[in-house]
Amino acid sequence: MTTMDLPWITAGTTDLRELEEARDRSWIARSSRGYEVLGYQAGLHALEHPALLKGPSFHKRLDDFGIVDGEIRRRWDQVVTVTEGEQRTRMRVPLAKLLRPVQIGKLAGTVRQIVHGILDEIEDPGSVDILRDLAWKLPPRMYCHLVSAPLEFAPTVARLSDSVLGPLLNNDQNRKQEFIDAFWEGLEFVREHIDARRQNLGDDFTSMMIRQEMAGALTEEELHAEALSILQASIDNTVHQTAIVFGMLLEEPARWQAVVADPAKIPAATEEAIRLRPRFNTIFRLAAEDTELDGYPIEKGSWVYVSVRASQRDPAVFEDAGTWRVDRPAVRPMMFGAGPYNCLGQHLARLEINEAVLAVAQRFPRTRLTGPWPTRESNAVTEVETLPVALAQ
Repeated sequence: MTTMDLPWITAGTTDLRELEEARDRSWIARSSRGYEVLGYQAGLHALEHPALLKGPSFHKRLDDFGIVDGEIRRRWDQVVTVTEGEQRTRMRVPLAKLLRPVQIGKLAGTVRQIVHGILDEIEDPGSVDILRDLAWKLPPRMYCHLVSAPLEFAPTVARLSDSVLGPLLNNDQNRKQEFIDAFWEGLEFVREHIDARRQNLGDDFTSMMIRQEMAGALTEEELHAEALSILQASIDNTVHQTAIVFGMLLEEPARWQAVVADPAKIPAATEEAIRLRPRFNTIFRLAAEDTELDGYPIEKGSWVYVSVRASQRDPAVFEDAGTWRVDRPAVRPMMFGAGPYNCLGQHLARLEINEAVLAVAQRFPRTRLTGPWPTRESNAVTEVETLPVALAQ
């Protein structure tokens, strides 16, 4: 197959039909921005490919957003998602130790307690916005627990995460100043918290990172960058995926009743929602050299875009790919990446989502939608705007 033979699709398209029609012709397509990988296996190979780098993708996001130089760019380049090579390994390994599954499993009781505390605060169960009243509260409070920050800071860290990632991931130029202000405010927030925590080290994430700096594994600036990475990544993405899961369960009452009747199905329901409606719709990489992907030549400097939406509906891997089914064999979702760039926080995100669904299903089994749940769809991400429900026992 040559470049001339590849299907051509619209760059940045959000049209699932266009993506699927192209995928039916070929696992790889072309657009004006580069190569578009549409099949599951090839997408997984792209995300694991040693010559296809993730760090430059965040450089591109910053370039497109107009953050091309200056101090903010220098400090952002220290964030783990932007780094490559030895620096990335040195910054990623400590985070991997903190976020490995066995450590996250120990947090189930804490997450459960936080969820029920949030539900206890709801004054009018008949008029609830799951996005605002639950999804935007759980990850920020969990973040405060992980870093031993006072719970009163939860609304602040929620705002900072949304004001940094929201504009950047959507390339929303109208929010550029908001992004800049939130980045510096977030950096100052973590700096002040770290300085205060130095006097009273414990077993929280902040104390562990401080000990890594004391041991020479991180510089002070890298410590601040790592702390800011945790703040940004642990909130915004989990918030929207939580709302998506609830929306997909509640839009078909039979789905909701199935998890109410059998809570053991909740993890599978979460995975199915992630498969069909992922928070991240596309993940992209830069070819650092001339290479091949599943036998197809990729030129140095080419951008390779993996369509999470198309690949997670690949009929070669998923039977009845467009149908909701919670009895599917376990298949790794593309959304969390793969290889050396896989999402370190995915186990915590799943834990938070599953515990939120479980708590609502147990306490309010007759919960129902009271209106539409609109989303903002871009080629990059999906954001839920509102999710109105009535919580009913």
